[in-house]
Amino acid sequence: MKISKQTILLSLIAFIFHLVWENVQRPLFQGYGSFIQHFPVCFVATIGDVVFTFLVYAFMALVKKDWNWIARLNKTDIFILAIVGFLFAVGIEWRALLFGRWAYADAMPIIPYLKVGLAPVMQMVLLLPFSIYISASVVGRKT
Repeated sequence: MKISKQTILLSLIAFIFHLVWENVQRPLFQGYGSFIQHFPVCFVATIGDVVFTFLVYAFMALVKKDWNWIARLNKTDIFILAIVGFLFAVGIEWRALLFGRWAYADAMPIIPYLKVGLAPVMQMVLLLPFSIYISASVVGRKT
C-alpha cells in the first residue's frame, strides 16, 4: 500500500472536518456536560472517522486499481461515497444504541423508521465525500 502526500492530505482534511462536526453535534447526545469535558471523547471518535475515510479511500483505490483515483473523481464516485457513508453511519448508530454506548438527547432529530440520529448519519453522508472532494481539489483533479 502506498502512502502519498494525497492520502496524508485527505487524512488531515477529514480530521479537521470530523473534529469540528463531532464537537458541534455532541450536545445532541445524552450526558453532554461541556466542550472541555467531552473533547477527548470527540477526539477519539474523530480518529475513528479518519480511519474509516482512509479505509474507504483504499477500498476504492483497490476497486479502481488506481491509488490516485481521486484525481479523476466524478459524480458517481461522490454518490457512492455518500451511500457508503450512510450505510456505515446507520450501522454504527444501531450498534452503539443496541449496546448502550450512547443515547440521544431530546434535541437530536431522529430518522423515522431507522430510529437513528440525523446528525451522525449526515456527518458521514456529507463529510466522507466532501473530504475526498476537497482533497481532490487541493491536489488538482485531472479530468
